[in-house]
Amino acid sequence: MATGQSRQERILEQVRAGGGRMTAAKQAVVDALLAAGGSHVTADDLVAGVARSQPDVHRSTVYRTLETLERLGVVEHVHLGHAGGTYHLTDERHQHLVCDDCGGVEHVPEAVTAGLARSLKKRYGFTLSSHHFALTGRCRHCS
Repeated sequence: MATGQSRQERILEQVRAGGGRMTAAKQAVVDALLAAGGSHVTADDLVAGVARSQPDVHRSTVYRTLETLERLGVVEHVHLGHAGGTYHLTDERHQHLVCDDCGGVEHVPEAVTAGLARSLKKRYGFTLSSHHFALTGRCRHCS
């Protein structure tokens, strides 16, 4: 990756590397994700964000675009506790800790679960795919 690239340029490169092309709908979804500023947003939040900038993009197009971007590795959806799925860009990887009491979400570096992943692989031959679900428990404020 070239130094000095903007986040948007890195994402465009990721789409192209996966064999995709950046359509207006993909660009609108990526823009809405970028506008969320790192927050996890629902598909409905993204539909609303896209509608503000591209009112002609239909809801079903946003959902299909999310599926395509997920397949290309640009976005992931994660279930944060009991709530429905949320989406975030994958260019800044992290894990999620969700408090069972207050519902707070903390982002932690992937390295936090790296030891667990290695242990599961070595002991059980199991490859951990920890991005889809959050780790739940009680945060420092609720403990």
